[in-house]
Amino acid sequence: MFSSAKTLVLPMLALALGACGGEAPEVSESTAEPTATTTQGLTSVTIGRYNIPFYVPPRVAGDADFAGHGPDMDIDFEMELRNGDTELWVGMYVFGQEVGGTTRVEGGVWHKVFTAPSAILSVAPQPVVASGPEFHHGFRNYGHATKTYQFPQLSPASRLVWQISCVADTDGNEAGSKTGCSSILHEMTITF
Repeated sequence: MFSSAKTLVLPMLALALGACGGEAPEVSESTAEPTATTTQGLTSVTIGRYNIPFYVPPRVAGDADFAGHGPDMDIDFEMELRNGDTELWVGMYVFGQEVGGTTRVEGGVWHKVFTAPSAILSVAPQPVVASGPEFHHGFRNYGHATKTYQFPQLSPASRLVWQISCVADTDGNEAGSKTGCSSILHEMTITF
């Protein structure tokens, strides 16, 4: 049953010695912050939901009124590592095109989400890709109400964006002054 007598005898001997009243080693709690070294491995930090404030892209074509013709809206999100891969940035790009017309808004904004003390090796729920958006949402607008879309996290986690809120068409002129979006990102785990 046992490969050798030592397998049974050694644990029994240790229990017997412990029952003889030997001093137990002291246990102390450390309040120091964990640090990463080459022998300890990697450090991971989880940041909560990050808010990207309302952004109004500039009008790049046509007049300032979508006039109830959509617009077709496309919102893209990209992640980028900058400054020696120690900073995580997230960009939100907003595009709006009048349906059957020429009015168009287009532009983007970048936000620094996190700065690490060494190069970032991975970001979850999604890897940072070399080109193209990590998340895309498109819709055709109807009416003048603010549109809000939520994207619950999948299992396993793979979505960058939790919520998008957009103003597309309003009563009157809006292209370049009122049309825009805000968003909330899902929590992210960053390893460096």
